[in-house]
Amino acid sequence: MVYQFIERTAIPAWGPQQSQPLIAAGTVAGAMDATFSNTSTLELFQLSSDDSDKSLESLSKVEANARFQRLAWSASSGPGVIAGGLENGDITVWDARKLLDHDDAPVVHTSSAHTGSVGGLEFNPFAPNLMASGSANGEVFIWDIVSDFKSYSPGPRSQRLDLVTDLCWNNQVQHILATASNSGSLVVWDLRSRREVISLGSVGAIGQGSSRPGISAAEWNPQSATQLVTASSDDSSPVVMLWDLRNAQAPSSTLAGGHQRGILSLSWCRKDSGLLLSSGKDNRTVCWNPESGAIVGELPPSSNWVYDVQWNQANPNLLSGASFDGRINLYSLSRESDSPVDDPFAPRASTPFAPSLSLKSPPKWLARPCGASFGFGGQLVHFNQTGPLVSISEFVSEPELAQQAQRLEDVLEGGRAAELCGERAQGGEREWQVLQILFEEDARDKLVRFLGFDKDQVKARIKDLVKPTTPIEEKKEAEEEEEENPFASSSADGDDFFDKPPPPQAVDDLAVAFSGAFRIYDKSKDIGSEDADGLITRAILLGDVEAAVTLCMEQELFADALILAPYGSPDLAARVQKEYFAKRAQQAAYVRLLHAIVSGDLSDIVNNADLSEWDEVLALLCTYAQGDQFSALCEALGQRLLREGEGGNAVVCFLASGNLDKVAGIWIKDKKDVRTLHELVERVAVFRSAVQFVDSGVEPFLLAPLYDCYVEYAGALAAQGLFDIAAKYLDRVPADYQASAALPVLRNRLALTDITPWTVVPIGPIQQPIQPAQPVQPVQPAQQPVQPPLQQQQQQQQQQQMYGAYPTAYPTTTMPAAQHYSTAQPAYPTGGFAPAYQQPGVFQPPPPQPLNPASIPTGFTPPPRRDDVPWNDPPMMAKAAKRPSQAAAKPSAIVSPFPNGRDTPPPAQMAQAVGPPRGGFVPNTGKSLPPPPPGFAPPSQPPVHPGFVPQPMQMQPGFVPQPMPTHQQQAPPQSMRGQIVSAPPPARPDAVASAAAIAAAAVPKAAGPKYPSGDRSHLPEEWKPTVAGLTGHLARAKQFAAPGQKRMVEDAERRLLALFDSMNCDEVKGKEKLVPLFEGVVQNIDARHFAAALNVQAEIMAVSPELTSSVVGVKHLVNVLKTLPM
Repeated sequence: MVYQFIERTAIPAWGPQQSQPLIAAGTVAGAMDATFSNTSTLELFQLSSDDSDKSLESLSKVEANARFQRLAWSASSGPGVIAGGLENGDITVWDARKLLDHDDAPVVHTSSAHTGSVGGLEFNPFAPNLMASGSANGEVFIWDIVSDFKSYSPGPRSQRLDLVTDLCWNNQVQHILATASNSGSLVVWDLRSRREVISLGSVGAIGQGSSRPGISAAEWNPQSATQLVTASSDDSSPVVMLWDLRNAQAPSSTLAGGHQRGILSLSWCRKDSGLLLSSGKDNRTVCWNPESGAIVGELPPSSNWVYDVQWNQANPNLLSGASFDGRINLYSLSRESDSPVDDPFAPRASTPFAPSLSLKSPPKWLARPCGASFGFGGQLVHFNQTGPLVSISEFVSEPELAQQAQRLEDVLEGGRAAELCGERAQGGEREWQVLQILFEEDARDKLVRFLGFDKDQVKARIKDLVKPTTPIEEKKEAEEEEEENPFASSSADGDDFFDKPPPPQAVDDLAVAFSGAFRIYDKSKDIGSEDADGLITRAILLGDVEAAVTLCMEQELFADALILAPYGSPDLAARVQKEYFAKRAQQAAYVRLLHAIVSGDLSDIVNNADLSEWDEVLALLCTYAQGDQFSALCEALGQRLLREGEGGNAVVCFLASGNLDKVAGIWIKDKKDVRTLHELVERVAVFRSAVQFVDSGVEPFLLAPLYDCYVEYAGALAAQGLFDIAAKYLDRVPADYQASAALPVLRNRLALTDITPWTVVPIGPIQQPIQPAQPVQPVQPAQQPVQPPLQQQQQQQQQQQMYGAYPTAYPTTTMPAAQHYSTAQPAYPTGGFAPAYQQPGVFQPPPPQPLNPASIPTGFTPPPRRDDVPWNDPPMMAKAAKRPSQAAAKPSAIVSPFPNGRDTPPPAQMAQAVGPPRGGFVPNTGKSLPPPPPGFAPPSQPPVHPGFVPQPMQMQPGFVPQPMPTHQQQAPPQSMRGQIVSAPPPARPDAVASAAAIAAAAVPKAAGPKYPSGDRSHLPEEWKPTVAGLTGHLARAKQFAAPGQKRMVEDAERRLLALFDSMNCDEVKGKEKLVPLFEGVVQNIDARHFAAALNVQAEIMAVSPELTSSVVGVKHLVNVLKTLPM
């Protein structure tokens, strides 16, 4: 709202309207304006929306019989009423609606009950029909404007009050009223009991021989029923005093330093108790924070006293200030801005005052009461006004999706896709039933039966249609007749007739035994009158098979022709079949099918059969199609169906053909929301498992629409916190596929999540040999290997030097950060000799650097060489090595990839990377160690103090090694996912054994646990209730926890099992204190008092710090359980 003003010397009062703010102004008593008029008026103004430097024009105006001391506007739902306390003691009430309508009789009531000028006037904020007024001689009246303006006194007249200067209703308790007087007293009234409750005395010049300063203004705290503030117009005490009625002997605090002269008015914002306005004789209007006592803002100073300041309680963004310079200034709130630049060319402001009140912090109604933001992976970050805490919690927006996705992943990982398919097929959906068939061994036969064709039914029906025939005699009988025939002779005993080969021997299974005599043909007919049968017989007798076949085809004796054709020329049978199919195809439909089967080309059936018989065509393909032909023909049939809009039938064909891109294109059209997206992914996953689909992943990407669905599905899973499953679906998208803009972003986010945890390989301390007593020079404790630049910077900010600082024995050697592959030849060293260059192709560590023997402790024999020392690229974890369990198998360590590397090689100093000498070094004496021979392992480094580990090479950005004169080969970079070797913690200086102690005994070997992990047979009786209770709650968490809480439950289980192992082995110290605490945790969890359970858990950690790691599992368990239903 822009800065506006009213050219009046008047008392203002804000109206109850919020959208269109109205303000009333009554001519103030005790002042004259420039016209020297004695007329008193009440005017109504409305704030304008345009930026104008002119005074507001009044909407309505009415005269009063005296000037105003106080003005109040009731906070009713409508325009309400306006009450004026006049200087002659009258109280006049106007109807605001009538004033706005310019009614001739806007006055509702006028009373002359007071004997002096009205010094206090205010409507009750809870009951707008109640109004309190105060005047001279301690007169206080309560008015009920609904009951004919009946008035009553709050109690017997107080002797502490003289002239009432202000009064105010309590903002929390509606029957409490406070009245202030020029006598310096403030009286609090209880209207229910109609008595004086308590009185307060102003603090000022008391004790200095003067009277108590009068109270000019008073205001109740909007949020607290027992706190109020008072101010005095006395120039000797221009302070605001904050009182608490629970201890009314003295003010609880004083707001000083804001005014140099007396304070005339106060106004406490009801929307924000941290904003209190005060105005006074020093022409200033100050905004305080009563809680801290600080000044949070100030209005522009006036040229005269500011006798009234008010918040617009209906719209606290507005406030007013009235001064004796003849203006009522209207302001709005704004944030505190930077100081403007002193620009001599900037235009000067046309108004002498700023348009708003600038605050250092936003008020409560503009500040966010709470806030929340979703983070990646189902993380919800939120805050509220209860405290300066930001909470991060896991939020699963789609619990059904998360549960189904996790189940699908478990099914696929367990190879149980067929079981899932069977469950879905029970719903009767045809697509799932076809998918179930694809898992069967005789899938084609079952698909034929699924399409409605039963071979047994057809066979039985054909059997019914075939007439029974007399069985033909066995071949044995024919053989007997042949033996009795006197004319039978062996063809082998003489030459063949006409030197023609005998006819082919009939196969035993096809031989038919005929009986009885017959005639070959009728000899009475000559050849000219022979019928077709005779001609066929003659042609057969003469061996003219082709002529006989031709005549058979002409006479449509197709069966005879097909039997004779194999005995003719090689192509005769093919020509007979072709002619047969050409003539018979139009007569019977099965002949066309027979042609397709015999020719081995089923494309005619696929391309030309009526689509209403698509299932018959598919059954034919399942029966006769061979090899790859089956998939191609099924796809062709599906394409025909798809073009005709029969997508459901086409899906069956595409499923049978194993064509993922076609069937996925149809399924994708049904994707509408996350639920249907999961159904799509589930079907595709089962289909891939059924046909063992392998994606080529090369352009052109036929599965591009499916890749987009994978990206969308992975994003939905990542939003539920299922990072590992989401990453698996992204892995199904080819790396070269770039059509989805969300793909690289999602891949990068998932890459930054800790999907694959590190495997920590513990290493025990190296046992040192017994040596004679020798003086030991203190050295630096074991250092952690230096990390790459970013990690190093973060770790250095957190590390603290343990047990004091000691000089290091070796400097930190830097390596270029940009060199991802280590070269096969070392860079130029800065030592006293030049190493022999190694042959290319052999990856070797840098050669040792010259060291000053004086800086190395002597008297110790170095340990024997170990080639199996675990080695890792990532930085070593700064935690102590864990004691391995005897029952668990030890993980294999990652040994150094350098074939000739030694256990702890000294770092090589690279050219251009040598820093200034560090403490603890002795100047070089010129001696150096000999270089190692090429191809052999270098000798062990000089002996060092036990526990000392030289600093490895740092990665220094910007460092460029010197070029090598020979070719360099590169070794592959080490994987950043793997095992981390945790080193023993650094030794304390006071724990460094002397030479005599070292010679006394070797380092003892750590003993294993008393009982194996998981054993509960030796659990002490006192721990059994705790173990039983926590085990039961853990089982409930594992069963009902959301998928996003799976990791927390697993971590809690791992820690609790370790705790139970310690209890079983009776290794928990301080059982007398811990047993009741653990039982308290279980009891609180049983009663669902989770906050109390967490408090007891924290107490356990304080009592037994060594159980901290295990007891964290209790905390995780409680956090999961409190999210579960009853």
